[in-house]
Amino acid sequence: MPELVMENIIKFSDFKSVLTLRQVSKDFLNFIDSLNDSTLPDSEFSRIDMIVNEDICLRYRDSNNIQNEFIYSQMDILRSFNGKITFLGSSSVIDVAIRDLELVLKFQKSNLRLLHFHLGPSFETFPVKLSNMFKKLNRKIKTENLSMKADSQSKIMPILPFVEPRTLERIDLLTLNDNMEIEINEIVKTEQWKNADKFNCDFNVSNFNIKDICHFSETLIQFLSVSAKEMDLLRKILIDSSKLSGIWLRLKNFNEHRELSNLWGPCFIGENSRLWYFRMKNSEEEIMEFELRRNSGNFTWRIKIIHIGGVPNGAAVHDYEEN
Repeated sequence: MPELVMENIIKFSDFKSVLTLRQVSKDFLNFIDSLNDSTLPDSEFSRIDMIVNEDICLRYRDSNNIQNEFIYSQMDILRSFNGKITFLGSSSVIDVAIRDLELVLKFQKSNLRLLHFHLGPSFETFPVKLSNMFKKLNRKIKTENLSMKADSQSKIMPILPFVEPRTLERIDLLTLNDNMEIEINEIVKTEQWKNADKFNCDFNVSNFNIKDICHFSETLIQFLSVSAKEMDLLRKILIDSSKLSGIWLRLKNFNEHRELSNLWGPCFIGENSRLWYFRMKNSEEEIMEFELRRNSGNFTWRIKIIHIGGVPNGAAVHDYEEN
């Protein structure tokens, strides 16, 4: 069959049809895999998940919320796609799984809503091979939300730089080990961090600079401690913010109550919390609320913008001051 005819067949086929065509013959398979991404149809997936535990699972969900999945069994050396089993023989389960993900991503031209990786303790070479695949793909993955759940920091950085920063709105870094600590100083240097609007992290964070979260509209992050001076610096930066939705800082310790009172004045005592209120720039109605709450020996700072009517009676509202 002439190549031009084959190209037209591919161009007007959907993703599932192309997968079927790859299985017709080795010539069809090699031809499809050699095509430029621009020749391939857009799969228009809304979500892609890669879950690595004892087995590997690759799921993709289309715009109609229909889910398909590949399962790769290390024990049985096989791949199952929607119940259809293929024995892999001498092939590496990791290599086959990553090759399938590469094929899925080649077809994805529109923005994903979510790209999710769950990277457990099995298949330790998986992140490095995944990074090599991204380099080979030679383009960044366009997704609005990136979620990575891992048991070590070494599995995060091989993936993060290959996400398109201009489309990325939210980053979720989730831990498989409650006691795990992550050094965030390298992550904050990435364009992905700088361009994202929301950030959520349940790792214990170290090498953290409070200024690095000020561009987010919404943040949840936990670390050991924060000083009164750092909280005042955060206030000075955020007081001009027009997009702040909410910041949650979870701390193991906060021991500078007196220092904070010297900077901000007396707090308003709420139910299990201390609160301070500050006027926003160019607004008589918007107030920034800082709430410090203690739960089970830990501390949480919550920062949000409220309407002035939400300030409790008797609470002092500090006037806006130029920094």
